[in-house]
Amino acid sequence: MKLRSSVPKITGNGPHREITAETTYARMAPHLKRIGVTRVADITGLDRVGIPVYNAISPRSFDIISVYNGKGATKIDAKTSAIMEAAERFAASLPLRPAAIASYPELKKSGRRVLDPESCNFELHHAYSIDSPISWVEGFDLMHECSILVPQFLAGYYMSYHEVPCYPVSTTNGIASGNSLEEAICHALCELVERDDWTMADLISNRLGKFAADDEAGPVGDAIRAWAQERHPSLDPSTLPPRAQFFMEKFLDAGIDIEVKNITSATGIPSFQAVVSEYVADSFSRSHHGIGTHPDAEVAVVRAVSEVAQSRVVDIQAMREDITAAGQPVEKALFHVRRSNRANPDSWAIKPSVRPVRFQDVPSHPSTDVMDDVQLLLQRLRARGLDQAIVVDLSAPGIPATVVRVIVPGIESWTVDRNKLGPRAAQAWNSALAAIHSAQQRLRTAGSAQ
Repeated sequence: MKLRSSVPKITGNGPHREITAETTYARMAPHLKRIGVTRVADITGLDRVGIPVYNAISPRSFDIISVYNGKGATKIDAKTSAIMEAAERFAASLPLRPAAIASYPELKKSGRRVLDPESCNFELHHAYSIDSPISWVEGFDLMHECSILVPQFLAGYYMSYHEVPCYPVSTTNGIASGNSLEEAICHALCELVERDDWTMADLISNRLGKFAADDEAGPVGDAIRAWAQERHPSLDPSTLPPRAQFFMEKFLDAGIDIEVKNITSATGIPSFQAVVSEYVADSFSRSHHGIGTHPDAEVAVVRAVSEVAQSRVVDIQAMREDITAAGQPVEKALFHVRRSNRANPDSWAIKPSVRPVRFQDVPSHPSTDVMDDVQLLLQRLRARGLDQAIVVDLSAPGIPATVVRVIVPGIESWTVDRNKLGPRAAQAWNSALAAIHSAQQRLRTAGSAQ
């Protein structure tokens, strides 16, 4: 796999696009029937926010859903985003011809480079064992610049499969499309970092904060909860750049308060979570969120805020098959799209921070080249001990869109798939818990000395 050394961005900076959304749509429009899209619909007007949101509808998809969504600053941005999501799901579900059928130990013994299925943060399927012969396809490790075999089930996206898979669920995490291989890889890497950061923030500022505070009532418990919540503080909206202010004002003009949290991790790649909470009806979710990650902090925060608008209008439309009613039993991998009829104003995601962070204090790495973004993402992942980033090209023949799956063994994704927490998440939890216990002991000692 050969990547270009330089891919200049069409706008000179910002998102990872080397051509305009108008050009992308013009290229893709003649191929919509090939990827199963029968209609592209503007659903912006279903909500009062006004940020453009579009559907691309594929009635005979090989997916759990047949309605794909896109958002953006303009209608063409949103329309293009929707059809590119449809293209990536279509390509990812196509059959792949295996490069090998063997067990992991057999391939390892033969001297071939092969990904250990247990190195990824997924539970193993109950019927799979490490000695089971399975199908493998070829990927390319960007960090070591070499070919490597990966489980076919992990490379694609499947609702049904021809053999016992190594994992119980197939996810879309790390599947992305673009106008080129470099664009698609950049998009996929950003998504993987996004889910990793979201998982870490949810574990520490939300779940650990509640767990420790519930265990210690009174002022000490309140202090613990506040400490955990401030680990991922709110963003001061008055410090946002103009493009982000434009999106924020859409919500404020609609009378909807929006809270943005800085969930950037030690990788230093900007990540944000945006949340709104509003009662509309008993059947409508009480809160909606959006997540955004990109080396350029402005791009990341705009993605998070605009995704909230998409979440709301898609919920109102009620056509996506994976959105379920509050309290309805669902598989754990779909918890993140289940409606909620409760929204605790004191929860970390909704409650404003005592000490919000200025946007200018969040690390940001704007660039004018897609490959600069890709190299930065790889460098930061490697620095956090994640030393593989494997690309599988899933692109459909004859379609002017590149689709890839990027696999980063060891990266966290529990908040999305509820599958398995890995050692990095466990280390973050244990480290924060140790800090809480130390603080509890100091507070008790100080209390007894008075």
